[in-house]
Parts: sequence; C-alpha cells; structure tokens
Amino acid sequence: MVGVLLAGIAGLFGWRLATLQLLDPDRFVAHGELQRIKTVPLQAARGAIVDRNGVDLALSVPRVSVWANPLQVEDPVRTARELSGILDADVSLLEQRLSKDSQFVWLGRQVSDETAEAVLRLGAVGVHFDEEQARVRPGGDSALAVLGRTDIDAKGISGMELVYDSLLSGTDGEKIVERGLRGVSIPGGEYSVEPATHGRTLVLTLDRALQFEAERLLIEGVKLADAKGGVLVAMDPATGQILASTTVRRDEDGLIRTSSEHRAVTWTYEPGSIIKPLTFSGVLSEAVAAPETVREVPGRLEVHDATFKDTPVHDPEELTVGDIVRRSSNVGTILWARDLGSEALHEEFREFGLGSVTDLDFPGEAQGILEPVGRWSGTSLPTVAIGQGVAVTPLQMLTAYAALANGGIRPAPTLVLGTRDDGGMFSPRRVRPSMTVVSAAVASEVVAMLERVVESGTGTKAQVAGYRVAGKTGTAWKPQSSGGYGSKGDRTYVASFAGFLPVEAPRLAVLVVVDEPAGHSYSGGRAAAPVFAEFARFAVRQLRIPSADERIGLEHAGRVMAMTPARHRILAEAAEAARLEAAGATIGG
Repeated sequence: MVGVLLAGIAGLFGWRLATLQLLDPDRFVAHGELQRIKTVPLQAARGAIVDRNGVDLALSVPRVSVWANPLQVEDPVRTARELSGILDADVSLLEQRLSKDSQFVWLGRQVSDETAEAVLRLGAVGVHFDEEQARVRPGGDSALAVLGRTDIDAKGISGMELVYDSLLSGTDGEKIVERGLRGVSIPGGEYSVEPATHGRTLVLTLDRALQFEAERLLIEGVKLADAKGGVLVAMDPATGQILASTTVRRDEDGLIRTSSEHRAVTWTYEPGSIIKPLTFSGVLSEAVAAPETVREVPGRLEVHDATFKDTPVHDPEELTVGDIVRRSSNVGTILWARDLGSEALHEEFREFGLGSVTDLDFPGEAQGILEPVGRWSGTSLPTVAIGQGVAVTPLQMLTAYAALANGGIRPAPTLVLGTRDDGGMFSPRRVRPSMTVVSAAVASEVVAMLERVVESGTGTKAQVAGYRVAGKTGTAWKPQSSGGYGSKGDRTYVASFAGFLPVEAPRLAVLVVVDEPAGHSYSGGRAAAPVFAEFARFAVRQLRIPSADERIGLEHAGRVMAMTPARHRILAEAAEAARLEAAGATIGG
C-alpha cells in the first residue's frame, strides 16, 4: 500500500511536470514575466505657453498626488478620519474610497508640498505617493480668457490650451525593467526605454506687461463709468499680431474682475459711430464724394417711419465730409450712405471683415450679424451706416481699423508667433495672407479725417502727448431683451473708441469697449477714449515707439552717423572758421 501510494504521488508529480514543461509552457512563462517585468509609463511634460518676450504665461510644475491601495489599509475608518483634516476632504468620501475592493483609489490630486509632507508624517499603511505635472499660471487669472484651462489630467479644455493641446501635450514614453521579489532590478535582465517626447513651447504674440496694464486700466475705466464690463484689444496693425486682449466683468457682488470668456471674439455688439469711417471709405472709394465735398446737412432726417437726429440737433449747415466725421453727424453720414447705395455699403463692410469670422481660429468665435441686402428693410441702410442694426465682434472692428492704418491692407489677426522645442529651436507660424480692402489713397484720406476727430472732434480725450493719434468714438444704443432699444431715459449704451498711433507710421491699434456705462459718462468720448489714451501712453514706452521729437532726434543722429570722416572734418573746419570770423567781428566793432 505504501508503495502504491508513493507511486501514485510520483505519477501526479510527473504529470504536473509534463504539463508545465511540455503541454502548456508558454502560459506559465508569460505569468512569470508579468511578475518580473514591469512597464513604467514615462509622462511627457506639457509645453509652456510664453509671451512674445519669452515670459511664462502658463507652465507645468511637478506636484505630489496621494493614492491608496484599499487592500493594504488596515483600518479605513480611522485612516479616513486622520486624512480628512490634512487633505480637506469629506470623511465619508474618503472612507468609501478606502473600503473599496480595489488596488488603487485617488485620495488627493496635485496637493501642495506641505500637505504631502503632513500625509507622509502620518505614516498610514497603504497610502502612497506619485508625482504628476500640474498646470500653473504665474500671472494668476491674467490673460486667462486667451490662455484657457486644462483639466486635472493636463488636457486642454478651453482657449489656447485646447486649440494647441496636441502640440503642447507631446507623446508619453515607457520604460520596461525586470525586477526581483523585492522590487530590485535584476542585473542583466530585460531593460529598455522609449523616452517621452515633451510638448513644444507655444510662443504667443501677447506682451505680458501690456496685458497686465490693459487689465488694470480697463478695470479702473469700467469702475469710473459705473459700467457692466468692458473689452480692450491691442494689435500691431502691420502684422495683425494681438499684443493684449482682456475682458472685465462686474460680478454679482459688484466687484469688477477679469473674465475667463474671451469676449473680444465671442461677444457681438452694435458698434455705433465707430463704423462711420468704414461707411465713408466706401463713399470715397466709389468717388461719390471727396473729403472736402460740401453738402447741406439738417439736424434731423425722416426715413420711412423713423427719425434720425444729430446730437445736439442743429439747423441746416453746410458741412464737408471731413466735418461730418469729425462731428460724428448721423444725418450727414446717412445722406452720403444713401448716395453710395445699399449694395456698395454692404460690400464695403464685407471687405473689411464684418459678418464673418477672422483667421484667428479661436474656439467659439462669433461671426457677427450683417444681413444680406435682400433682407434689409426701409430703415436698414441708414441704421447700418451709423452702426445700428449690424453686430460685430471687438476683434472684427479693430482689424478694420488696422486696415485703415495699414494703408488699406487688412491683416490676418493672430495670437501665435510660433513654437519652440526643448533645444530652443524656434519654428515660426505660417503667416496668413493679408487682403487689400481699399486703396492706399482712400485709406490716407480717411486717416486724415480720423486724426481731426482726435484733434478737435469727439475724441479729444484720446490724445497722447508727442504722438499723432487717429481714431473715432462710438456711442450705440444697446438692444433690449424685450425688443427694440427702449425710450429716452430707459436706454442702455455701449461706448467705444477705436484708434491708432503714430499716424505717420502706425505701430499700435487699440479698441476699447465699455458695456453699459451709467450716468453722464455713457459716450465713447468720455467712457472709452480716456482708457485708450492711458493705455497708449504706457504702450509706447513698453514697445519703444518714439515720439515725433524723438524721431527727429534719431533721424538727425542717423544723418550724423552716416557722415564720412572727410565730411566731419570739412564741417568742423567750417564751424571753426565761422567762430573765428564772429570773434574777429566782435573785437573789431
């Protein structure tokens, strides 16, 4: 019996050995490899977003995350109670996670170093730590509307973080290593690394200093006007590069803060009188009139069932086209727009980019409202000509003014200069093509009229000492939710100023829009023009735009530097001869 028992046991061992070695060896080899060979993911670092000067606007930094293996936790209730105060988390939620039949649960993502140290000192069994990349913005909420946000896993969900998510994210790598029982790598064992490809750095056209100042000044301007909110956008008119873009809003508590919505491209509003230069661009382009053409302009005008008036109402006057723009005459603008015609006016606005999205490629960009002429009513032509009954985005309006400043060539607005890799190699973004909308001669005539607006018209508060400024004010009625614009005393307004400088060689175009200013400061000249002036004074220093006097000095210095040594000697000898001659005349007299 003992012999039979031993023989049976030996047979079982033999059969098991044959199964392991001969019949199904691959499955057991694979099982052993799973125990020894570990694949460790190598997370790619998300690329930074920087301004045009290389200053960080958004970047990723290492942060500690806390997780647990519930199967290792000895007392979930006590551990949850101890961790809740440190992680500032609900006790019942932690207890629920620590009691799961799982090997992994998150307890706290991307916590501060102090919090991680407190959890470590606790020494809770089954609680572990991992390093993750957290997205931070050194400037806080500054430029948040442009930059956008990422989720907890560093995936872009809005703004530039979303648009360029694949470029910023890079590609994760992995490391394969063979380890023994205690987790120590086996010498000579399997080992391979596929390194991560880190995300590229995105270089924006924004200037961080200009962005900060734009936010500060706009908040002050909205506060002084007791307004609901505002938008400020600044652009280089020659290139279309956006230098600053900010939106501020008054919250429920009455505090004015920067908004996370990029309303420069997502908000549409009726622009009012700042659209008049575009109307007269059409008038001049079609040779309907010239800047000095005179016509009689009454103080009020009946068109179908509507009455249009100038402010203040005046007796019939003889006004040139330039006077009409300088005084922002509604009646004068409508009279010339009727001579131009609906089709030509509509086509002119389309050429300037109204009614269609720009080349910015920003999420949620609005196209505005410019109805086809076939849908116009009897009062559409006069209302559209003066900026009512048509809706634009702030960026569309600024780009139109940039076209006037740029000699009639409308630039493609952009927020991105290019990208940079880990080695510092910069790859510029392909520049979108510009478009000629009016001739250089017409643009020059319109700019001359806009300069008079700032010199002695409705935009005098936009003047900047030492610089020639061209621009236009706008004060538009705001449509009410119930329809119409309300009646006198029960209206809300949108005040704006659009302009650029220096006129002789524009390098800065700015649009300021103040939403629902209150009291006597509801006009564009009072609510928006002063904000433009303050921002422009800061911007010309930041961008090193010389004033007229400084340009004269630079030109003189350039001429002096261009002189040859021989010319210097001749001029020096002539000056010395003149000095001796003058001295001799004085002694002789």
